[in-house]
Amino acid sequence: MKKRTICLIVIMAVLVLTSCGKDNESVEPSAATEEAVQPADTQEAVQEQEEKAEPTAEAAVTKAAEPAEDKTVADQKPEEKEDALKADFMEKTGKKDEDIVTFYEDDFDHDGIKEAFVIVGEAVEDYGDYKVIDGNVWFIGSKECKKICETMGMGFSDAIRDMKLGDTDYLLFDEIFVTALLTDVWYVSEGRACEASFSKVGQVMEGLEGDPDRFRIVDSSYDALYETADDIWMGHTWKSYYFFYDSEDGKIHEYGGTEIDDATAEYWCGRDIVEEFLPKGDKINSLFCRGNSLIVMNYEHEEDGCINYYHYIYDFNKGCLVDDSRGETTDEPLAGIYLEALCPEMASYPEVPGPNM
Repeated sequence: MKKRTICLIVIMAVLVLTSCGKDNESVEPSAATEEAVQPADTQEAVQEQEEKAEPTAEAAVTKAAEPAEDKTVADQKPEEKEDALKADFMEKTGKKDEDIVTFYEDDFDHDGIKEAFVIVGEAVEDYGDYKVIDGNVWFIGSKECKKICETMGMGFSDAIRDMKLGDTDYLLFDEIFVTALLTDVWYVSEGRACEASFSKVGQVMEGLEGDPDRFRIVDSSYDALYETADDIWMGHTWKSYYFFYDSEDGKIHEYGGTEIDDATAEYWCGRDIVEEFLPKGDKINSLFCRGNSLIVMNYEHEEDGCINYYHYIYDFNKGCLVDDSRGETTDEPLAGIYLEALCPEMASYPEVPGPNM
């Protein structure tokens, strides 16, 4: 009986010890055993969960400390800058986008800051190459915003022209009249709009004979006929006056006319133009030479209380008579009075040696 009891006790002890050993292996597996039994797709799933997890507090603080994108004016695209200047113009003037016909923007004085010339108004005529705008011209820059031109005629052309002389960019605004054009000329200096000395004296024609440093201005005048009794001038004429940019003094000059005598005119022309072209009984009013090889003779013919004014132009470089646009012409006289200078304050008068000099 005692033997049987002892055997049962021994058997139970062995069973208990065996069970405890299995529990220990199950609760504390080795790292090598855990990796060996864990499937590969389970590892990837765990990694993906960790990547999707919310950032730590430290990471959140770092992200919050990063500056937001600051789109300064320097970072803006060109069209955004233009829109900003246009928006500034509309805010300062009260003009609407539909009021703006032409918005011409550039750094006209080359100081790194853009300005704009603006034509506002409405189209009243369409000539194909340009439209006539019943309105005015404005300027806006960093220092000022102001109206600079108001037309005295039908309106302004919507096509702004430009002309570069030396380091200066000139902007040309054509005022339209029934039978003529008048050009307003502006430039920018130190951020401000400035009117040129040859503005509003005629129609500016840039790039004379392909030379960018020369241009002409077409003058429109009623100077062909004078009625003495009624003191009335009649007869519409269009005459060209010639200008050039002098790189030595950095200024614009007009080819002014220096008075000469008959003998000097004959010396340069190779023919006696006074004797040849002045009608008998008519009066010569002036004879002069310009620095661009043009010799001009003005004279008048009086009849029935009216004085008719005529002139001839001889180009001694071409060796022929020329018209008011310097094209070769016949010996028919040209109407009107050709002035020694359209802008006397800008004129450069040449020294003209004669046959005895």
